[in-house]
Amino acid sequence: KGAVLFSNDKGKTWEILHDFGHPVIYLALHPTNPSILYASVIDSEEGDIYVTEDLHNGAFSSWNRLASPPRTEGHPFNIHVLGDGTLVSTYSGRIDGTGSFTESSGVFVSTDGGNSWEDRSDSNMTRWTKDIYISEFTDDWYVGVFSHWGAFPNEVGGLYRSQDQGMTWEVLGDFYR
Repeated sequence: KGAVLFSNDKGKTWEILHDFGHPVIYLALHPTNPSILYASVIDSEEGDIYVTEDLHNGAFSSWNRLASPPRTEGHPFNIHVLGDGTLVSTYSGRIDGTGSFTESSGVFVSTDGGNSWEDRSDSNMTRWTKDIYISEFTDDWYVGVFSHWGAFPNEVGGLYRSQDQGMTWEVLGDFYR
């Protein structure tokens, strides 16, 4: 149902760190501050990225919901924290009442701790973006996009690469999914 668990004895026993009440799909530690942890929580109304800045308090840590990136509808997927504290997140697909994907997906960047976000999505990423991988060797960003159903164009799945932190994208392969 959405709890994040932790263990202090190498996995023999587990405690609840925080129960969000909705699925948690991804976690990211801040690279320079081990008291900061981000969680991607999925729900069309309460889903977004949440942060604690007092992880050292374990089950007594407090969590805050970050601002929602533009266009998104509560389906964050991956979250990465770059060395300078910049947040990079993908938001994945959301299906509306008619069974079509909404334009709420993509790649988003925050340079102010999640108070505001910039949409760095390619136009083909707006319906069903999945994983992002950020190379530690080249700083290239790789994003997997699924082809979707519903609104045209829907054959946009593929592997995308950016060499300028999402400002421009190139398709490396037009894979369906």
